Amino acid sequence: PRLTLNPLVPVETITTYIVQVSMGDVPQNSPEFRSIFAAGMVLFLFTFGINNLGLYLKRKFYQKYEL
Repeated sequence: PRLTLNPLVPVETITTYIVQVSMGDVPQNSPEFRSIFAAGMVLFLFTFGINNLGLYLKRKFYQKYEL
C-alpha cells in the first residue's frame, strides 16, 4: 500500500491491497498469501479499536451528561 500524510496524493487502502493481491491464484503459505491475512488482521484490529473507543466515549458522556 502507498501511504502518505499529504491529502492531495491518492493512497491505496488496505481493502484495495487485499483485493489486488488476491486476484488470480495465490499459492498457499507464500508471502503474498500471508500478507493478505496480515493486512486483514490490521484492518480488523483497527476497526475493533475504533469501535471500542466509540463505546467508551459513549458511556463516559452518557454518564456525565445523562443524555
